[in-house]
Amino acid sequence: MERKQEDTIDLLKLCKVLLNKAWLLIIVALLFAIVSFVVTKNMIKPEYQATSKLYVFNKSDVGTSGAVSSSDISTSKILVNTYIVVLQSDSVLGQVVDTISEYQGKEGFEYLGTEPYTTGQLRQMISAGSINSTESFSVTVTAHDPYQAKFINDAILYFLPDEIIRVVKAGAVEIIDKASIPTKPSSPSIMKNTVLGGFVGGVLTAAIIVVMSLFDNLVHTEEDLQSEFPDINVIGIIPDYKSDTRKYGTNKSFANKDVPSKPKKNTKNSIGLDDDDFENEE
Repeated sequence: MERKQEDTIDLLKLCKVLLNKAWLLIIVALLFAIVSFVVTKNMIKPEYQATSKLYVFNKSDVGTSGAVSSSDISTSKILVNTYIVVLQSDSVLGQVVDTISEYQGKEGFEYLGTEPYTTGQLRQMISAGSINSTESFSVTVTAHDPYQAKFINDAILYFLPDEIIRVVKAGAVEIIDKASIPTKPSSPSIMKNTVLGGFVGGVLTAAIIVVMSLFDNLVHTEEDLQSEFPDINVIGIIPDYKSDTRKYGTNKSFANKDVPSKPKKNTKNSIGLDDDDFENEE
């Protein structure tokens, strides 16, 4: 019970320390948020995503009755993963790379750049997956230019159907939606990065304050002494002479105001006598 009470008091003390340093937490969080905003806005290149959708079907799906059995749908769902593997193969991506190289340098295709592409580089730009566990899947291309993303996605859709038939020799794909030119970047999110930067700054500052408080074993105020030793009464406080000096000024100025100066030596000049008075006495 006593251990639990001590832990509660420690937590309350830490909360009090954080509340006293709330101004520092706010300032650091704002600084981190501003830095995150500037970096995201000016130093990170935006990325655009072009997405197309395809439907997988079996040869038996196309019949005179037009009915599709549940077994055909199940088979199509299984074929989705196989088609995605074919999509990311070098045979498909190699043809896409050759197509990009063919159009590079031509008028109107400046967005493709001048550097040659590789299948590995192209593979990192492409992602595909099943749509809601159905017999449909999507193909997404991520690039720094919206027209570049659209061009690569269209090239994939051009070569993929024939390559699937050649490799799998079962089923086929039908294009549901072609990719459109993205109108806004998919990343980075300026708002998300700004909020995240402010949160990280606040958490780091709070952690530093807590650690410094835990390792601080000094007694700063009378309240600290009473909280550490609640059963012992405080009978006296040692004055802080340094604080008094800052309050009333330096020792030199204090002496000039309140301490009388030392009297000068009693000479003939100090009591108003001159040489003529001594001559008259003689």
